[in-house]
Amino acid sequence: MTLTDFFTLHKGELAGLGAAASWALSSLLFSRVPAQAGAIALFKNSTSCVFLLLTLLLLSAWPGESTELAFFFETDLEAWLYLGGSALAGLVLGDACYFRSLQILGPRRTLVVSTLVPPIGALCGWFLLSEILPGPAWAGMALTLGGVIWVIGEKGGPDESGGHFPGTVRAGVMYGLLACLGQAIAAALAKFPMRDGLGALEATFLRMVAAVVFGLLGAGVAGRLRSWIQKLCVREAWLPLLPASFLGTYLGVWLCMYAYEHTKIGIATTMHSTSPIFVLPLAFFVLRQRVSLRAILGALVAVGGILLLFQGAG
Repeated sequence: MTLTDFFTLHKGELAGLGAAASWALSSLLFSRVPAQAGAIALFKNSTSCVFLLLTLLLLSAWPGESTELAFFFETDLEAWLYLGGSALAGLVLGDACYFRSLQILGPRRTLVVSTLVPPIGALCGWFLLSEILPGPAWAGMALTLGGVIWVIGEKGGPDESGGHFPGTVRAGVMYGLLACLGQAIAAALAKFPMRDGLGALEATFLRMVAAVVFGLLGAGVAGRLRSWIQKLCVREAWLPLLPASFLGTYLGVWLCMYAYEHTKIGIATTMHSTSPIFVLPLAFFVLRQRVSLRAILGALVAVGGILLLFQGAG
């Protein structure tokens, strides 16, 4: 198999790893934003809508590209319902719970809880999409998640610090579990329109539009829109949020949707869960933190699991 064949055959899995790398970078920024979880979700989704629209405009004007903006008006009601439900479950409720867990528990412990997304996602894929994972894929998932938990479960390792906001550990874990369920359901719902021919970029944009609409409606009903905007206008909030939204939501969610389009939900969500592995080189080269032998061994175990996932996907 040539390298080109490998990239073509495993583009979904590789996109999932790309999303994990984007989320690893953005999680360090998101965890330090002094704003409510709902306000963060609304900001990141709104700015990502702008980034996605600019991308669609650029591609539609690019010679030889077939992207047409008319898809926004031509998408049928069923696809809108699937993507709207996916946005509500994942980008609104799921992300709000994830950010609250991140603020209470900190990046390390929140990512431990998030390792439940792949098995829940695989069950959702089986129940809703009739996706059946072969034995090597399940073994790869277990090995990958075991390596990830080994890395982020280490005391004194990268991201050891807790959150920057008050709250009990039980509440942080509960928010994390709700985020896992929301993200797994969102992944399955988002895949329906893409199986019918809608592209990942177009589906990402429609899903993000729905998320912004839900966020604005929720903020308006709760009477929090003005206070959220005021908090987001503070330099300490929008300065880290802007690059975090570009990396984690615009780029990360686009790659995530591309992974859903080209591989099974259980495999895609396992690839997404490798974010802590990508934190290790960031911690060593950028933050100048010591990376322990345990963390390196855990990363190697996770890599072994990823190789099994590639075999199971092929």
